[in-house]
Amino acid sequence: MKRNKPVKLGQLLREYINDIEKGDNILAARVLRTWDEVMEENITRATMSKFFKDGVLYCTISSSILRSMLIARAYSIKETINKALGSDVVKKIVLR
Repeated sequence: MKRNKPVKLGQLLREYINDIEKGDNILAARVLRTWDEVMEENITRATMSKFFKDGVLYCTISSSILRSMLIARAYSIKETINKALGSDVVKKIVLR
């Protein structure tokens, strides 16, 4: 990124952070962290594994009863996560 004019350090840092956040790994980490932040503690403890790929959040839940309850609320959970992220990142939630 060649520049002809001097640029403030703060502006360079903002551009750098925006470039990094566009990466898939950073976005996936933000989605997974947001799941832990917005869900209740008993749900996060029952979440055995989770990963995010191509707009789909995959979560493995240890309790079948809890999983059934979450499937019924999947749309509202998706909306809550997207609202917390500030953009429509999660397109679908798959609960196993």
